[in-house]
Amino acid sequence: MDERLLLWINQGWGQPLLDGLFWWVSQRLWFALPLALILLYDSVRRRGRGGLRGFLVLVATVAAGDVLGDLLKEWFAEPRPCQAIFEQLRALGGAVADRCGTALNGMPSNHAINFFAAASFVAIAAPRCGWRVGLFAVALLVGLSRIYLGKHYPSQVLAGAAIGVAVGGLGAWLVVRYPTVFGPPPGDRTRPPFRSSAANRELDE
Repeated sequence: MDERLLLWINQGWGQPLLDGLFWWVSQRLWFALPLALILLYDSVRRRGRGGLRGFLVLVATVAAGDVLGDLLKEWFAEPRPCQAIFEQLRALGGAVADRCGTALNGMPSNHAINFFAAASFVAIAAPRCGWRVGLFAVALLVGLSRIYLGKHYPSQVLAGAAIGVAVGGLGAWLVVRYPTVFGPPPGDRTRPPFRSSAANRELDE
């Protein structure tokens, strides 16, 4: 079932438009990094230093998920489809696929871990954030891209998504539980509490 679903997406969906889209959303430099910078800008614009602290917690959460994914890959040692059945896969542009590079193991998908961790972190820690739905949509798109490109089996993406939600939820719990330590989460729309000028002078002294 896992292999059939993979081949249906990889071969049955194959077209130039999706080739370009799914290649782009799988790129960390050309997609994930610009998205993170936009989220950073929005967080700092809304909450200043507090927004920066919250964003750094988000980055740390995603990084922790990424490390966990690498450890689990070594533990499960389950090959990627582009290693196990590469001769059956369709490459970008309709060419015959070749073997993957040096990344041999695919369980779980780190792309899925990272994006679902970010989405669940923001959704739980900042439920009023306008980013939450969009981030889950992006995470789903990235997960599909890994299957479409033949980099992961669907089960590997689903496992990564589940781990990402768990890791992101843990990071969000820390922010909600200790807001004075970690600051407001990225995208939080609430504004800092109003302080009178007298209170500001007292804090400055």
